[in-house]
Parts: sequence; structure tokens; C-alpha cells
Amino acid sequence: MTEASYAEELEYLIEYARSAPLYFSPLRDAAETVAGKGSTEDQIQAATLRLISDMLDQGVRIGDMSPRKGEDVLPWNLSKEEALQRVAKEMRQYDNPIDFIDICWFTAP
Repeated sequence: MTEASYAEELEYLIEYARSAPLYFSPLRDAAETVAGKGSTEDQIQAATLRLISDMLDQGVRIGDMSPRKGEDVLPWNLSKEEALQRVAKEMRQYDNPIDFIDICWFTAP
């Protein structure tokens, strides 16, 4: 994947997070695209963490979806490194990537 293509995927995710809470599935799809056809699960997860890292650098916040009506994402209030470690750990806990939706959500101002 070219850097321009990567930047396109990243920008899409950031714009999504600005317009509505971003759940894990679109992020996973972008990571699969970034990692490339035939990539291993480890490569896809590495691409996921790279995208999250770059999203956080651009002001996107990571957290849990609020159970209260009218609230969106409740930020984790962790450092970038702590957030990436938490996501990596939780990805390893699931056998099926479809369950990654339970890991976190993203929002951006």
C-alpha cells in the first residue's frame, strides 16, 4: 500500500469519527486494506494499531460508548501508549475479529 492510500484510509476514519462515533468494524476494514490482501492476523492487528496511533495523534479520542442517552464516547483518559497497549491486549483476547466491536469506540471534535 502506498503512503497516499494509507493517508486516505486514515482521513476517512478521522472524518467518520468527527461526524459520528466510530465503532471498530470500519477500523478493522481499513486495517485489512492497509495490511493488504493475504495478510496474517498479526499484520492486520499491527495495521490496526498504526491507524489508531495516527488517529490519536490527530486528536481522535478513544473510549467506551456511554450507556446514557445523549452521550457518545466516554474517553479512557489513558496515554496514547496505554491506550494502544489496551487495544492490543483486548484484540488478543478474542478469537473472532467480529468481537473486536466490544473493544472501543472513537470520536473527534
